[in-house]
Amino acid sequence: MISKISAVNSNFKAQSVQKSATKTNVQADATKSVSLSGAEFSSMYQAMNGIQTAKTVSFGALTDLEKSIIGSKEIRIPNLLDLNENIDLPLKNMPEKTEHLNSAGLNVVKKSQNGTDIYTISNDKGNVIFLGKIDASKPKEELPVLVYKQGKFMPEITVKDPALNGKSVKMLSGSHIKGDGFELLMPGSYEPKPGEGSKKVSFKGRTVITTLNKEPRTLNAVESYMNSSLPKETVKGDYYDEVKAADPTVIIPAGGFGERFFNITREYENKPSGKLPTHDEYRIMATAMNLAAGAGIINADETDEVKYLSQAHEIPEGGDVRYVSKYKTDGGAIAEGLSRDIIDNNKPAVILNADIFSNADITRTFHALQTLPNAALVIPYYPVNPERAKSFGLLGVKQDEAGHLQIKEFLEKPKYTSDAPLPNDFRAPGEYDKAMAEFKKAQTAQNPADENSYLANPGFYFLSPQALKVLTAKGILEPNATGLGAHVMPEIVKLANEGKLLDSEGNQMKVYTVPLETKGGKPAVWDDIGTAEAYLKLIKEVANEYNKNGNTPENKYYGVPEFLMSDFAKNTDLTTGIVYDSEKARTSFEEFKTKHNVTVAEGNIFVASPN
Repeated sequence: MISKISAVNSNFKAQSVQKSATKTNVQADATKSVSLSGAEFSSMYQAMNGIQTAKTVSFGALTDLEKSIIGSKEIRIPNLLDLNENIDLPLKNMPEKTEHLNSAGLNVVKKSQNGTDIYTISNDKGNVIFLGKIDASKPKEELPVLVYKQGKFMPEITVKDPALNGKSVKMLSGSHIKGDGFELLMPGSYEPKPGEGSKKVSFKGRTVITTLNKEPRTLNAVESYMNSSLPKETVKGDYYDEVKAADPTVIIPAGGFGERFFNITREYENKPSGKLPTHDEYRIMATAMNLAAGAGIINADETDEVKYLSQAHEIPEGGDVRYVSKYKTDGGAIAEGLSRDIIDNNKPAVILNADIFSNADITRTFHALQTLPNAALVIPYYPVNPERAKSFGLLGVKQDEAGHLQIKEFLEKPKYTSDAPLPNDFRAPGEYDKAMAEFKKAQTAQNPADENSYLANPGFYFLSPQALKVLTAKGILEPNATGLGAHVMPEIVKLANEGKLLDSEGNQMKVYTVPLETKGGKPAVWDDIGTAEAYLKLIKEVANEYNKNGNTPENKYYGVPEFLMSDFAKNTDLTTGIVYDSEKARTSFEEFKTKHNVTVAEGNIFVASPN
């Protein structure tokens, strides 16, 4: 049987992070009191700049204090309570659009007041991102170890203690722990009971994806899923037989550096192969595989071959592994796979993002591909409110005579949705007109069925063979400029709207969008498991829904495996907002609370194995 799955290890940037000639020891002793000379301060400033530009520089000689906080990917203080000195790292102005690992400088201030040591960490704008109050009379060996880390995204305090039995407590923005001799606060927001309001908001992290991969993890995640009973347990879609008969290929881009998950994993990993707080075989990418199994593309009663397009070349080539070139984006590997006949371009294909959580019935979208007039490409839309729309790629549409929504253009994270720009917000000539043009484009992505929502692109693509051939057409797409959402799909849309995308009989092909739906036609749930904060929020929402409605159609996540929802509920305390990665983690945290007489523990807290 020809392969059904192409797991694309993608999203590798051509540029790799260079290793410094002098490695930074982030575990260095931070207990020494060090004074910084002008030259030493300059060295620290240079190192900080190296972090901001996401590159390791040759630091030269570093003081013990510098070694303890500066790494190639993050600022890290191995034990905050051992730091006897204030730190002030200034913000260096960076070129526009340059990615920063630490975007706002860092100030760590320790003060003693009435027998209490007060640790405050703030950014250059004075916003407090951590506040710790420690009883100065309490021996340090009786206190937990507080590891502070800050990289490209939200800061984190990791609490370590022997009572945790090898687990660690990860405090993200919006968390609070108070025990005997200490009180720890990370300002932010959390929802102990999703849908019933949230507490104050004062800090949010950035959302940027960088590019590296651990390919063996992907293989292990896929094999674990395929060897489990999960494919047999999926709910069959409404058009299961139609999809199975068409025998499409499912392509799962499964690369990525996993930086947005760093606060949870402590490792720059391949995020789709990351663990959810449930059975070990259910990794994040299992959601995409479940969608394919429910559509009949992955067949539990047969032996499906899984092909891998390896860009990192970390796994042996041969069999079902094919080496392709390294690309900056995911579409390049797919285009090369098609051009080399690793992926069949003579039958339909379904591309599913690997780091999502959804109960969609993708057979309904595939049915639209098969039945809409001259459909080359169908992208389901997910409705989002105007504010959330600013974080998504949107689909600009126009309704045809038959009432179908044809995609006219892609809009990437518009600044203006429901609120038009104001003239007094701009100074440079022409800037206001440009902003108004962007605003008007955004209005084409307004949901015709609901003027208060916009049509977001969830990263699911259903392509006919004619559309697949666009990926391999010489001169249309450059291999190094083939991001699916940024280049490939917009190019297909452009060709179709210009009348240049034709079928074998010379008919003009069209591109459409339809709602993302569950079995029976109900609106589907879709979430991007993006940051650590989003990860915890999703788990809490699923747990809350399962506690209210069980595994019934009234549960908005119905269609997701029941054991997954059940495990989320078992491993989540909705009263406090704490998520545990296992029952052992819950028990260990109870021991920690007893040992330190903890009276407050709430918010965005994840108790898990340390990484």
